[in-house]
Amino acid sequence: MNVFGKNERSWRKARKRGVSPIIATILLVAITVVLAAVLYVLISGLTGGGVGSKPIGSAFTVGPNPSPGAAFCAASSTYVGKGCLTNDWTYTLTVESSTVDFGNVIFEVKTAAGAVDTVTGAGGFTLLTISGAVAAQSAAGTTMAMTSAGFTTYGAAGVCGVATVPCSASTTLTNLYTLVIDMGTGPNPTGQGLTFTTLGNSGYTGTTGLLTLS
Repeated sequence: MNVFGKNERSWRKARKRGVSPIIATILLVAITVVLAAVLYVLISGLTGGGVGSKPIGSAFTVGPNPSPGAAFCAASSTYVGKGCLTNDWTYTLTVESSTVDFGNVIFEVKTAAGAVDTVTGAGGFTLLTISGAVAAQSAAGTTMAMTSAGFTTYGAAGVCGVATVPCSASTTLTNLYTLVIDMGTGPNPTGQGLTFTTLGNSGYTGTTGLLTLS
């Protein structure tokens, strides 16, 4: 009896056996799902991942400049007409790091109780270029409630940054800009427990850490 020949034929026959149609279908579906997930991740990385995909706290930070206390916007103030109105109280903040555009941020000042500051006479927000020109503000030439959903006016001075071109929501918000907050003509807000925060918008989500405006 040719035992070796019989075993060899059995081995060859076993080697020719394929997977069942059910298992093959499951494998094809699994491979398709994995490839689709990989493709989605790659496309998301290139396009920004869609609305609300990036945390604003890791993309934008500000700090006091030069101190967190409020300053009185006197007639001789450098910021008159460039972030504050005469006799208003202001806070000045420095953009410390940023990888966002103007349209990606919404600024808020909150009271000690955690509510958005909407007191009568509260002002708006202004971004100044390194040369002191108004790059963007929440209202042109006036004050408005701090519930403004970001900036409604861009390039109030006609230029933006060192490129001397009009600003827009897609203008890059670099660390060369200064943020001036007009608090209106009320009493000195220093020591009132106010805090400043930034909300993510148009592709960003969440908020930055609260900055105490002492």
